[in-house]
Amino acid sequence: MKINDIKVNKILDSRGEWTIDIEIESEGIKEKASIPSGKSIGSHEVVCLDCEKIKKNLDELLKDIKNNDFQNLKELDEFLIKRAGKNKEKLGGNFTLGISISFARVLAKSKNLELFEYLKNEYALIIEDEFRQIPRLILNIIGGGVHSFNNLDFQEYWLVTQNYAELTQNYADNNKTQTNANYKLNNAKFQVNLSEGENYYETQSDKNLMRLKANKYEFLIFLIIEIINIINQLENKLPKPLGRNDEGAFCTNFSDDYEPFLYLKEVNNFELGADIAANQITKVVNWENVYRKLKILGVKYLEDPYRENEFEKFAELRKEGFKVIGDDLTVTNIERLKIALDKNSVDGVIVKPNQIGTITEAFNFVKLAKTNNLFTIFSHRSGETNDNWIIDLGIAFGADYFKIGVPLQGERVAKYNRLLEIYGKI
Repeated sequence: MKINDIKVNKILDSRGEWTIDIEIESEGIKEKASIPSGKSIGSHEVVCLDCEKIKKNLDELLKDIKNNDFQNLKELDEFLIKRAGKNKEKLGGNFTLGISISFARVLAKSKNLELFEYLKNEYALIIEDEFRQIPRLILNIIGGGVHSFNNLDFQEYWLVTQNYAELTQNYADNNKTQTNANYKLNNAKFQVNLSEGENYYETQSDKNLMRLKANKYEFLIFLIIEIINIINQLENKLPKPLGRNDEGAFCTNFSDDYEPFLYLKEVNNFELGADIAANQITKVVNWENVYRKLKILGVKYLEDPYRENEFEKFAELRKEGFKVIGDDLTVTNIERLKIALDKNSVDGVIVKPNQIGTITEAFNFVKLAKTNNLFTIFSHRSGETNDNWIIDLGIAFGADYFKIGVPLQGERVAKYNRLLEIYGKI
């Protein structure tokens, strides 16, 4: 398809800072994409340009792009990669990603497909037991570091959901004595409407469990209710005064960096994790002591526990039993990932497409990670927009986890709503 026009608009992100919105017109179809921005930015991320600089480059790019008839998204992305420079400094990685996503939406619409369906077909990543598992959720419940105005050094304190099969079984085990279709989770109640069910089982609890297993849309509602219930409980327990940070996480002062985990440990059926964001911590830290304490507290997942070039230290920490995750270490960059694989640095990686600049490059990163049995976490940024394309990419590319904040602020809620929309269709 030929691209007839590209428009760049200046819009506000969730921090009230400027970012960009890209609109493409191709053969009568118009589609948009807005691009988030991070505050905790790894030095190996691609260059992002402001709207004015992008507009200065637009006319020349548009002349060249109009001369091409792109048969698929890969062809467009390769064109952009060649034009943008090694670190996307000539065009801006935010601009190239906006074009990539917008054109993917154009192609999807031209084929009467959802974005995730088009991407799945285009890139043909083989996913075992496709759609059987809902990606797990990493919930940034309590915030610190550069995203917050408090005394915490660690950037994010997580609750991590169990996998779909574990959760459904746990909830069934907790409700075996119930004789109706109501599941009670603490103070929240989720009612499963069984009147339309096609399958019948010997006991009502079996019917409840099978309905949840068969209907992932209803299960997501079930899980979101539990998450909101947990947030409400924590709001009453955490130290005051209580605010929210860039990503909607609770923001308040604690006695030390470890106290937040004492509150999170009280929550059942979730695992503990943290984004240490060591790049942003400038004071002298006894890291050996830090991770000894976190191990005692039962913290399982650790994102960026050391600085962005300390591959060997990441590898050593894995031996302590943590699930170690690269973000600033790997920045959705396949060359950085190759180093991490060579040094056995990580168990999983964060996927942030605006760190690299095109869908194709993000896909190549994910493919290499999955080929080497790493789990993938598709993530929002601290400065978000209401666009929800990260969900489509994650579903299409077999995300193991989503890190999209908590379902309370509009730009984060948009991602949850897209999850519900997709699983209401598949």
